[in-house]
Amino acid sequence: MSLPRRAELRAELGRLFAAVQFMTRLPVPMATFHDPAWLVRSAKYFPLVGILVGAVGAAILVTAGAVWSGVLPALLATAATILVTGALHEDGLADTADSLGGHTREAQLAIMKDSRLGTFGALALGLSLAMRVAALASLAPDLAAWALIASHAGARLATVLAMAALPHAGDADTSRTSYSPDRLHGGEIALAAFIALLPMLPAEPRFALAGLLAGGAAALILALAMYRRLGGYTGDVLGAVEQVFEIGFLLGIAAIAAQLP
Repeated sequence: MSLPRRAELRAELGRLFAAVQFMTRLPVPMATFHDPAWLVRSAKYFPLVGILVGAVGAAILVTAGAVWSGVLPALLATAATILVTGALHEDGLADTADSLGGHTREAQLAIMKDSRLGTFGALALGLSLAMRVAALASLAPDLAAWALIASHAGARLATVLAMAALPHAGDADTSRTSYSPDRLHGGEIALAAFIALLPMLPAEPRFALAGLLAGGAAALILALAMYRRLGGYTGDVLGAVEQVFEIGFLLGIAAIAAQLP
């Protein structure tokens, strides 16, 4: 392998590990953070990280299901995904919900930067956890395990699409993550979509379609609402987009499963 090719492969591995390190608490051997555009260049791997996180939750769900029945396996599986990600997306959901109390764009952005949890944020977190756990608990174990993996993969694709479609609305100088004006390339978006759709292949089409439609609609509504309020996305908005896609996806599957004999 030529030296330029080897260097590019190493850089690409660094971007993959950067995505894992950014979106989870899992240790990684190397990551590429020296490039100001590392976050944009790593975004194509977000759905792969979602598959990893969902797989952890699915393993906990199946293992706990062999010991307990009822809602506990779903609760433990959801808790595992939150621990693996360090509640990154839940934090974004809470901050985004709290920002709804601001009457101006500047006030909303300031609220997002406030580390304190407000009433809207607490309610959003509680409802998110309750709906995800309830939806998972209503599914057969094998369907619930698949739904965890597929929902996490699709939810990360939703954040990639939001990054690609919307401008950055936050203050780049005070952002908690690296910001670059670079945009996602078409090939990167296509790769992210391909990875995210892989878990859908073994599922019955009606489940995959219901999950994608419900999750996509929820994410789109939120993204458009925040675009109207802020003029684009922030890191917190991306976390909220991920959460509402997960919720919508699981509720869509639960709705189809409830109609089965």
